[in-house]
Amino acid sequence: MQIVKYKWETGQALSSLNSEPFLFAREDGRMEKIKLFDKKLDIKIGEKYCIGYYKKGRHFDCPKKRVVDNERVCRECALNDDFFLCMKCTGEECINEPQRASCTENMYFIYLAAFNSMLKVGISYQFRIMERLVEQGADMGAKIGLVRDGKTARQIEQKIGRELNIIDRVSGIDKQKMLFGNINVAAVNIFNAYSRLKSNGFGSYLISPEIYNLQGIYRLSAVSRMPVPLELKDGTCISGDVLAAKGNIIVIKNETGLFSVNASKLLGCGVELLN
Repeated sequence: MQIVKYKWETGQALSSLNSEPFLFAREDGRMEKIKLFDKKLDIKIGEKYCIGYYKKGRHFDCPKKRVVDNERVCRECALNDDFFLCMKCTGEECINEPQRASCTENMYFIYLAAFNSMLKVGISYQFRIMERLVEQGADMGAKIGLVRDGKTARQIEQKIGRELNIIDRVSGIDKQKMLFGNINVAAVNIFNAYSRLKSNGFGSYLISPEIYNLQGIYRLSAVSRMPVPLELKDGTCISGDVLAAKGNIIVIKNETGLFSVNASKLLGCGVELLN
């Protein structure tokens, strides 16, 4: 059995707090959905190998079952995947021509996501904006723009990033450090950033912002202190009750105390269910 996906499933309404994360494991062509909230996780980590690729909505195993270290996929599967190259897009030049036609027709939100004192800018398909904010573990998120064409959206994203001097990616280490974000700090950062953009010539790109407080989704009220990050390697056992999750950081409690697991590091790992 191999972990191939970690996914937050969100409610239909953008304001819905009915969201929770799941792990997806594949074995012998079957996909198993593993519930995390209100469950005990009891697994042993094995060797990490390529998770394969998606083509026209279908998942395909890596044909060579290549062992990987820090990556999720090998180069061959990355190039076979329909959208892997799109994640590398900067808006300068399309590097995934087979998807360009649909990209020009899709609508994209430009958003700001606040992680305590850290702010990032990003884009999302219009239909999955809530999922995108939650899966990153943002304390607060705001839709600030809506445009057609992913290339145009990326160009605006990059301009905003330069204007505000903010990032477009947040590392797992930073997310762990900012697990208990200050919602007031996050709100002020978003407000100030939007006001600056509006005052500095970005008004034509902007919409009236819709702002979401996301902290209630993560169940962190059940976590009394900062958990200790668990280092994942071949042979590591993960056992305990899942108390909370914020983005890709899963918080687990067992008889030894509180610890956390970066779910992104689980992707590709072979796992054995212990109970």
